[in-house]
Amino acid sequence: MNFYKYYNEYENYSLAQKQVAKNLLDYMGKSNIFDTKIDSIFEIGCGTGIFTREYRKYFLHSDLILNDLFDVREFIKDIDYNIFIQENIEELDIPESDLVVSSSVFQWIKDIDSLIRNIAEHTDNLCFSSYIFGNLVEIKNHFGVSLDYLNIEEFEEILKKYFSSVKSYSETIKLNFGSPMLLLKHLKYTGVTGFQKTSISKIKTFKDNILTYEVAYFICKK
Repeated sequence: MNFYKYYNEYENYSLAQKQVAKNLLDYMGKSNIFDTKIDSIFEIGCGTGIFTREYRKYFLHSDLILNDLFDVREFIKDIDYNIFIQENIEELDIPESDLVVSSSVFQWIKDIDSLIRNIAEHTDNLCFSSYIFGNLVEIKNHFGVSLDYLNIEEFEEILKKYFSSVKSYSETIKLNFGSPMLLLKHLKYTGVTGFQKTSISKIKTFKDNILTYEVAYFICKK
């Protein structure tokens, strides 16, 4: 997970991540989150602020605490926020807030049950998206590498232990890059695969132009 060095390029290549952020925001709107009294928000893994800029429009007066594993303050300096916390979320004592949000981050979490429990102890509302089983199947099939993605049912089983209301849906997003090299360049600059190096022969024999993202969205309330 060393893609911080590519954050300057991330905004140009994060096609799926931008679509996922938009879809999560739409789902929050349909679930009446915007009509809920939200005085404080905590975002896990804000990155370059793709999702942050979108939901901030709907919570202009809410206190905003942002978190990321890396020091991304240079990338989010245009966003009105109160506090930035640079920390591994699995090692952080999550601050109290009315709403916790996260987009395209939870697939990196090693102990998702512990994180959800920690979140539930400090908020009544959780909205997030995550990539799920079947994500980037083209990369797994050719290079033999993949994150250990959960499926949507596994997410739901964990979430329902800590939240009384759990709404979710999943979708498939297919991106056409025109050539295998453009596809691999997208992966390099977005860092979503979990692998860092591979052989030249593997790269040269990769033939896919299409990349499949499997995504799930969750709205959780106490």
